[in-house]
Amino acid sequence: MLSKGYSTATKVDISTKSDLNDGTSITTSFVRDAADKISAVLKASTSFKGVQFDATATGAGTIKAKASMADVVDGVSLSVDTSLDGGAKVADLATPTITAEYQQGDVSAEVSVTGSTLDASATYSAGDLCVGASSSYDSSAGSLGDPSLAASYVMGASTFTASLNGLSGDDLTATVAHTVSDDLKVAGTFSSKDQKFSMGAGYSLDSTSSIKAKVNSDGVVSVGYARKLTPKASLTAGFQVDTNDMDSRKFGVALSVA
Repeated sequence: MLSKGYSTATKVDISTKSDLNDGTSITTSFVRDAADKISAVLKASTSFKGVQFDATATGAGTIKAKASMADVVDGVSLSVDTSLDGGAKVADLATPTITAEYQQGDVSAEVSVTGSTLDASATYSAGDLCVGASSSYDSSAGSLGDPSLAASYVMGASTFTASLNGLSGDDLTATVAHTVSDDLKVAGTFSSKDQKFSMGAGYSLDSTSSIKAKVNSDGVVSVGYARKLTPKASLTAGFQVDTNDMDSRKFGVALSVA
């Protein structure tokens, strides 16, 4: 409600799919970065013998690649991803990140290792209540990162979420989301670290279009619009303005075609 659907980027996404390797998809994105500049991003996805391969290449030559496999053993999936900056040599390939995910019943956990750094998180769900924790460990420095805690609770049409970044207690984020009706949803969030808040609402105009708006304590107003033109084409638009500086307004339209 408050984080997605407000993009002011002007772009066109074109996606194609084929039956090669049990499903291969390619998406080309053209983004208008400035009045006289358009950048391109190519994304490809395919699978082979149970392994999923995903790759992204930008016009600047940066390449990102990921290989993943689900159900290596019951409930466990593994993935490896890395990247290479445009113009860099193969020897400069970024240190791979190896990630293991576990899902079994109400318990889920994730562990990823990049060089000497290990990141771990876990969540547990019990009915309407979900709690989680995450932390990191740097083996080269022998230091344990400050843990983060989070919890969410669903009470009827309302969902309450709170997250604590570190145990000092000065970085708490609380969010409340409420479904007023099938067409109208509202939400609000507050951060204790910077003493800021934002609130917004989303409304379904009809079965193919919706609009959402939000405002934060800095006076920034954002509006997002989405419409499904055909079963394979959709249009989104975003508008943003800082009420303290009306000349800062931004507007963008994105078209996605499959």
